[in-house]
Formats: sequence, structure tokens, C-alpha cells
Amino acid sequence: MSNCEVNNEKSWSYEDAFEITGHGRYNYKVLAACSLISVAVANEMFGFAITVAAASCDMDLTISQIGVLASSPFAGLLFAYPWGYYADTRGRKRALLLSTSIGFVFGFLGSFSVNWHMMLAFKIIGCSFSTASFTLTMTYLGECTRDRNRGQYIFIMMSMNLASEMLSYGLAYIILPFSFAYPVPLLSITFNSWRLFSMILCIPLGIGAIFMWTLQESPKFLADRGDGDEALQVLKMMFVANGNQEHEFPVKSLQSTVSVVKEIPCCVTLGQQIVQLFKPPLLWRTLQLFYLLSLTCSINNAIAMWFPTMLDIVFKSISSDTAEVSFCESITEDSVSHRNSNAPCTGTLSEETILSGIITSLFFVVLNLCVAKLATWRRQILMGSLLIAGVSCVMIIVLRQPIASVIFFSLAQITAIGSGSIASYFVDLYPTSCRGLAPSLGFMLGRFVSLTAVILIGGTIVNHCNAIFYTSATLAFSGAGVALLLP
Repeated sequence: MSNCEVNNEKSWSYEDAFEITGHGRYNYKVLAACSLISVAVANEMFGFAITVAAASCDMDLTISQIGVLASSPFAGLLFAYPWGYYADTRGRKRALLLSTSIGFVFGFLGSFSVNWHMMLAFKIIGCSFSTASFTLTMTYLGECTRDRNRGQYIFIMMSMNLASEMLSYGLAYIILPFSFAYPVPLLSITFNSWRLFSMILCIPLGIGAIFMWTLQESPKFLADRGDGDEALQVLKMMFVANGNQEHEFPVKSLQSTVSVVKEIPCCVTLGQQIVQLFKPPLLWRTLQLFYLLSLTCSINNAIAMWFPTMLDIVFKSISSDTAEVSFCESITEDSVSHRNSNAPCTGTLSEETILSGIITSLFFVVLNLCVAKLATWRRQILMGSLLIAGVSCVMIIVLRQPIASVIFFSLAQITAIGSGSIASYFVDLYPTSCRGLAPSLGFMLGRFVSLTAVILIGGTIVNHCNAIFYTSATLAFSGAGVALLLP
């Protein structure tokens, strides 16, 4: 009995105390909240491509205006620096609450845009808040999950993120065909199906904010900030929430971890944080992970944002009586026929395009859930996804069967699975004080490259389609080589 008393009164290391909390309901709740927010952010970004296509006639959009609007969700990259810094100095929970709630407000207001300028402004402001939640959920989930479950949980959250595309296309399949139209005299607009679709897409952000309100701050963040007593209370709450009795919790005090923070002073200023990432011993890993994240994000995001448009073109070529043409040839022919046509735009997507979006999303969700079982093989998974994407980009050009081209065009989005592997490396290889900024900065770069890729594709796809896919394939293969050097 005396031995137990001595053991109870000793100071525990944070790692040992965290293991005591176990694994149960609280962890499932954290996973559910982070997955919901991840889905909400993806809806705000990629579902917007469907919104723009559906609103093109109602708002009388030109091709250039559609391109600008489609790339606008990536403008949130400009605020990755301050969001990462805010999360590392003020807390993960507070940052998530702020980003999701304000993102929801501007997403809701964007549904009532009177012109494309207002829609662009609301989308940029809203995504400047909401997109920060994606990287912050990775950090928060990683710090609230045991080592043995962390990789699997991040893969599951990424699977839910991929499921958001299925949700977006599913909602579009149901909502966009509605023909209702309610005048809003105060704004001189008509509330119709695409506005309802846009409004529904932002609702998960609001629910995610409410969900986060019921959770606790990351105990790892509190402990490393020096709030040992508060961290201990959170650990005790987790212990009880996971099905144990409060009096059974053996930890009475935590060993101070403030010294660890002093060795790597990332939280003093934003500038010091950034410098810390780009000097030894983190320099090589930062460059390596940032390059890989740029590749996985840009290839997946660029294809996802152009997916409705490209597939609609290909399916139109299939329905025509012309001979089979390659993927790129169908795009060129559509551009020529569009310039010579006076037919009014319908503002809708073909049923085949929407169903293809649902099927593609479902495929990647199932694949990612299967990959989650192999979370310990994350390097091999990352390399495999990049190699498959590279081969797919080549096959898009080589094949002349439209359906086969559509399949490989869809399969090239597999790099999204690799992003989950990279995210887990950020959690494992960086100190706690840098885990908010490092992935935020990495995804900021990924969004910047994605933004550039979306605009570049729009301006060059007609005349340089083959070059775009050959370049994408080359970059994907180079990424597989860089991934080989990961631990």
C-alpha cells in the first residue's frame, strides 16, 4: 500500500501520464469533431467549384471570371502564417473555434452575393479563416491521440476529407435540379437552387464550431506552455471520459516541460518560429516535407477544381457522333466549338459528371480507409500514391478511349492520400511549439502552388494540354524519389 502511495505522489512525465488516460469515448469525440471540420473545410473549397458552375448563368460570368472564382478558395494561404502562430501561442482549441465560426458566417453571407465581386470577396475572407482549420485539426488530433493510434486517426480524418467531395456532388445531384425561385427585393436577387446549395455547404463549419466548444484544449500544448495544473485537469477529464473512475487516476503532478520549450524558442515571435524551421536540425526535413506537400496538394487540388469542367467536356464528346479522340483533343475541340456557338449556357452539369464525382469520391474514401490499416507503412503509401499519379498523368495523354481517360484523370487525385502521411510526419518530427506553424506553413505553400496551378491550367490547357500532364507526371515521379529519403 505504501508503494502505491509513493507512486501516486511522484511527478509523472507527460508522455506516461497521457498513456494513462487510455483510449475511448473522448478520443472518438475528438476524431469526430476534427473529421467534421475537415469535411466542412473541403466543402468550402472544392464544393465551391460546383457552386461557380451552377451560378455562371445567373451571375452572367465570363470564362476569366469563373477561373478567378474557382481559384479564390486557395487565397486563404495568405493567412497560414498568423494562424499557425496564433495556434502555437494562444491554443489549438481557441484557433479552431475562431476559424470555424467566422468561416461559417462568411460562407453563409456568400450565398446572398449580388454579383461575382461580392462572391469573390466573401469567399476569400471566409476561406482565410476556414482553411486554417484543416491544418489545425491535424495538430489537435495528433496531440490528443496516443502514438499507437495517431497515424490511423489522421488517415481516417483524411478519408472523411475525401468523402466531402462525395457529399458535395451528392448534394448537387439532389439540390441543383430544383426550379424554385424566391425574389429577395432588398438585395435585388433571386434565391434559387445554387444559393441553397452554397448555404448548405457551409453548415458543417457551424456545427464543427459547436462541437469544438464541448472539447478541451490540447493537454500537450498546456503542458509545454507551463500550465501543468491545467494540463493535469484535462488529462484527468480524458481519463474519466474514456470510461474510468476519477479516483483511479494515479497522476498527481506533471514534470515541468518548460525547459524543452526554452531549447527551441519557436513561440517567442512569429519571425523566430519561421527561422527555426529553416535552420538545422529542421532545415532538411522542412524542405523535404514542404516539397512533397506542394506536390500532393497541387496535383490533387488542381484536378479537383477542374474536375467538373473537364469531365463535362469529355462526356459531351462521348455523346456526340464524332470519332474517339484523346482527352486533350476533346478539350481543344470543345474550345473551338464554344467560340463558334451562340447557344445559351444552362449553368448545370451533366448527370454523368455529377455521378462520376460521387463514384470517384467513394472510391478514394474506401481506399483511404483501407490504407489506414497500413498506417505504419506511411512512406511506402506516399511513394505509391505519387507513382500512381505520375503513371495516370501519362496514360491520360496516351489513351484515346474517353472513358479510360476519365478513369485515369480521376485516379491522378490519389496524391491526396499521401497528404495524410506527410501530416503525420509533421507531428512526429517537429517539437510541440512548432507543430501548429510547420504544417500551416507547409499547406500554405501547397495552396499557393495549387492556386498557381489552377490559374495556369485555365490559361494554357487548350494549347498546351499534353505539356501540362507530362510536367505533372515528371513532378510526381520526382516526389516519389524524395519520399524515399524519409525516415
